[in-house]
Amino acid sequence: MESILEHTGLYDDTLRYPASARDLRALWSLRRQVRSGRYDCLVYLAKPKGGVFTSVRDYLFFRSCGIPKLIGVPFSRRTLHCDRIPGTTRYKSETVRTTDAIESLGTADLKDPKWWDMRLTATETAEADAVLAKHGITAPFLAASVGTKIQSKDWEEPNWNELIGRLAARHPGLPLVLFGVTEERERSDRMLALWRGPKANLCGETTPRVSAAVLRNAVVMVCHDSGPMHLAATMGIPCVAIFSARNKPGEWFPRGEGHTIFYHQTPCWGCGLVECVDKKKACILSITVDEVEAAVERTLRGR
Repeated sequence: MESILEHTGLYDDTLRYPASARDLRALWSLRRQVRSGRYDCLVYLAKPKGGVFTSVRDYLFFRSCGIPKLIGVPFSRRTLHCDRIPGTTRYKSETVRTTDAIESLGTADLKDPKWWDMRLTATETAEADAVLAKHGITAPFLAASVGTKIQSKDWEEPNWNELIGRLAARHPGLPLVLFGVTEERERSDRMLALWRGPKANLCGETTPRVSAAVLRNAVVMVCHDSGPMHLAATMGIPCVAIFSARNKPGEWFPRGEGHTIFYHQTPCWGCGLVECVDKKKACILSITVDEVEAAVERTLRGR
């Protein structure tokens, strides 16, 4: 969050602490640290993974830290869960759930691009242009993110190999830029070996904000449910996004219009699994290379 919101003017400083801390000494130290800030108000943006119990626990903890006003701690069903959108099979997004929880601060039209403006600086856009120039990419490019740290969200390398190989054959002059974290660099290198045109592997090479600035020049992003997907959508780039069914349909879909979302709602949908063994990832692995390729081609023609 700190790296994404830099230069937006939304925060002055950061305080870091371990997630899901259980050690009493660590919790006492954190409480003392928060109390020393003498904060007037806390705006709660975390997803309440444990339901109402988590909300009550966190509310009591932060009140014990001397913070008199807490906004957004979810206690109602509307703010605890991403409920189904009436008349559809889709659920409201986590963004909508969060803004519902903090509506006492005001309202936002999430369809208006101004609420998604990252306020990229001239330095960041210049750095992005320099990164592309270093790799010899001067034309609009195909963006992709082929890695993930969560096994259940991985479309797997054979599918990516086949897709990238087909697209390389159809578009020999189109540049390809891959995005992700350092741990995804090796897989991305293997994908780039299949590509015929100009190419760049930016996994671990750029900050999230510079990656967003690079994505200004993309024509389409093909990806897993991932951080790079959300960066691309925030920059107004259409995504062809491959989802597992571990979350509710719509909960983490990219913002905006023009995206193609692949989400196969198998009977075990909404499992929340990090690793799927019993069902062998039936949801995401039932998505075919043919349908993803067709979606990429449609989006490229439209752009």
